[in-house]
Amino acid sequence: MPLNQNTLDGQRNSNRAQIFNYTANFTATSSFRLSPIVTSNTAAGVQFFKDVFAQTLASGRKLVGGTTSLAGVVVPTVGENTDQFVTVGGYVEEQVGIRDRLYFTGALRGDDNSAFGANFNFITYPKLSGSWVVSEEPFFPRWSFLSSLRVRAAWGKSGRQPGPTDAVAFYSPVAVATNSTDAPGVTDSSLGNANLKPEKTREYEAGLDADLWEHRLHFEFTYYDKNSRDALIARRLAPSLGVSTTRFENLGEVSNKGVEISLNAQVLNTPNLTWSVTASAWGNRNRLIDLGPGITPIIFGLGGATQRHQPGYPLGGYWGRSYTFNDANNDGIITASEVTVTAAETYQGSPFATHGGTFSTEIGFLKHFRLYGLLDGRFGNRLDNSTEQFRCLLGICRGRRDPTAPLAEQARAVAAVSYGLETGYFEEASFVKLRELSLTYFAPDAIARHVGASALSVTVTGRNLAMWTDYSGIDPELNDAGQSNFNTAEFLTQPPVRYFIARINLTF
Repeated sequence: MPLNQNTLDGQRNSNRAQIFNYTANFTATSSFRLSPIVTSNTAAGVQFFKDVFAQTLASGRKLVGGTTSLAGVVVPTVGENTDQFVTVGGYVEEQVGIRDRLYFTGALRGDDNSAFGANFNFITYPKLSGSWVVSEEPFFPRWSFLSSLRVRAAWGKSGRQPGPTDAVAFYSPVAVATNSTDAPGVTDSSLGNANLKPEKTREYEAGLDADLWEHRLHFEFTYYDKNSRDALIARRLAPSLGVSTTRFENLGEVSNKGVEISLNAQVLNTPNLTWSVTASAWGNRNRLIDLGPGITPIIFGLGGATQRHQPGYPLGGYWGRSYTFNDANNDGIITASEVTVTAAETYQGSPFATHGGTFSTEIGFLKHFRLYGLLDGRFGNRLDNSTEQFRCLLGICRGRRDPTAPLAEQARAVAAVSYGLETGYFEEASFVKLRELSLTYFAPDAIARHVGASALSVTVTGRNLAMWTDYSGIDPELNDAGQSNFNTAEFLTQPPVRYFIARINLTF
């Protein structure tokens, strides 16, 4: 903590938050056979959801000696936040089965949400899907290696509601000094948007599931084409309005297309040794198709201008002026005159991974032990290492202090200090992580009965154990803004911690 007057006087902070979730569901189902080969399953229901986030913030300066309580502060500061939203919806779904191998499903859902703008009330989401176990048809060839084959397709719509206060015009209370005394007042905090509505997504999906070699190997493949309209995007407002800097609006159209593949294999299955592996891979192509008539690219991000929503490019892409460098005198030191900067800003990469995969394995041995491990990899994205850029601006990074630093390291430091560029710190952020490694002991029934239980197991788990990446910062998954509307950067951010868990499970 920096040494300043506040730390010398003493200070105390206490931020308490509570989250309340209320749910109520009423569901009715009916199943009957329309004919010897046709079955019907009907479901209908009504749902109620209410989420409340309540936070009290209190702090104070000039702490009375001998106490660590807020009651001992001389200059207190208090604040309170309350966000809540309510969703009321209903649905009806019908599934028809033919010969227990061909299924059709149709459904319709409707929702009303308190976060919708005042001029928007209700939205409906339809869906249709079909599934066919084609391997059970008489005409399908009988192959010894193929246990079953199912093909499927679906179409549907869904939505994402705005945040609890995104559509609301509201004010924030403040204390103002007048006539040498404090008086209550308010300031504009949000313009709101009475026309704000949910982000609507339409998706097509097709794929197949196959079981091979007597179900010892299971394969799944899915292709999807997702199109979102009325995307919820925070649009920057003109400072002359004198209110909040951004307002959520339903803007344009976004496309996401991709594939998902998974494979599960039972490699060994004996009384004393079992071994299974699961592998998955995915790829996604994200593009902003259109922002709407008259809407210029939306510029935001750390520092206010590192990212953009620009048609034809991924959402939230990094943008900046590129540069080149040349050690003209071969002295091993890059100076400002040896760095050439382009005039126009160009696309520098996506902050979100474009492809990735996982690999997990589980080994059971000696009848009572199970070893599990999970690897996760994500690739094709960049991350703004603004922590390192900030250190260079302060003159304490390797690029400025170490004359033996690589020329590229020196060049990006010079570009940051002399030309104000962040571009050199948009780093490749692909990684592979050992997410989890665990060992479980399943006690014999006799030991479990000895403690009055029907089953007993003990598990020791380690998470975030190892990482392989070319990213030079602390962790390529860091984000100083959390999940805040596409903002993505590392800036003095705490990384995910490595931790271990020991757990005992008893079943009675």
